[in-house]
Amino acid sequence: MDPFTFAIVSTGAFGGGLILISALERAGVQINEDFLKIVMEGVKVGVLLKFMLLLSQLFL
Repeated sequence: MDPFTFAIVSTGAFGGGLILISALERAGVQINEDFLKIVMEGVKVGVLLKFMLLLSQLFL
């Protein structure tokens, strides 16, 4: 997967997830915001590492 496609897919996944979470919150489901922040930071680190791996394969 090239970096451009990877960026589009990851941005869509983040956006879709946040829309789903906000819809659940509006429906009355209790959302643990601390856990949500931890998960989002973990996903962000994973995405950055995957992107760096793709870039290293592209330039090395």
